[in-house]
Amino acid sequence: MCDVVKNETNNVEEEKKPKKRGRKPNPEKRTGYFYENEEKAFREYIESNDQLYKDRIFSKILYPAFTKMIESIMRRYGLFTPSEDFSDTFNDTMSYLITKVDKFDFSKGYKAYSYCGTVCKRYLLLKRSTDMKKRDTVLSYETMFDGNKNDRSDYDNEKATISFNNELINRNIEKIQNMLSPESNEKLTEKEKKVGYALLEILMNWELIFSNLSNDRKFNKTAFIYFVKEYTNLSTKEVREAMKKYKGMYFEEKQNLIDE
Repeated sequence: MCDVVKNETNNVEEEKKPKKRGRKPNPEKRTGYFYENEEKAFREYIESNDQLYKDRIFSKILYPAFTKMIESIMRRYGLFTPSEDFSDTFNDTMSYLITKVDKFDFSKGYKAYSYCGTVCKRYLLLKRSTDMKKRDTVLSYETMFDGNKNDRSDYDNEKATISFNNELINRNIEKIQNMLSPESNEKLTEKEKKVGYALLEILMNWELIFSNLSNDRKFNKTAFIYFVKEYTNLSTKEVREAMKKYKGMYFEEKQNLIDE
């Protein structure tokens, strides 16, 4: 059994020992939310058939850890749902995570911490993007009847922008494919190659991916970084460093297209 559940009785003899001078470290004051005890409790929760024992593990160990995890992810990545209060989004995410706990496969060698964090991030991304998409749909519907005399001009401008972006995307796909080709003279690090393949995945499926995003540039940037990190297993810092090679290529292609 895990440490917290196994024994809750204080050792009286320990209290009688003379206290050492100096500041005593507080084992309860931790900055993270998933350690060996939580990993062990997670496994016991899944494998146990005793519902009372499972409820005790969840309330004493897993719920506090999940609470810190969800709140941290929401604030760190800005994954708030605009039409909801923080508590509503938090409760929905907690409920969804609980439904996915039993699906964890220990045989794959992953940590429960990593699995639960990924489940929460993906749910929050989907929840936010769905909410933003609904809001944008309502706004688009309302503008159909606003009597704007510049509708035709706006339509032509939008059409030209779409055409420009499509051409720019196709050029970047071709450029990245050439850079990653075995025949290429481009000297790329392993991390740059990983990011390159992730960019190809995004650009070649941009209609599907972009349709789930919003008009919030900050959110889209966060979602993009998250996708590349998940695809490459690199840290945010490593992704940003490897992206420098492709950013230069992008701006060069964009300027070439503008000059034509």
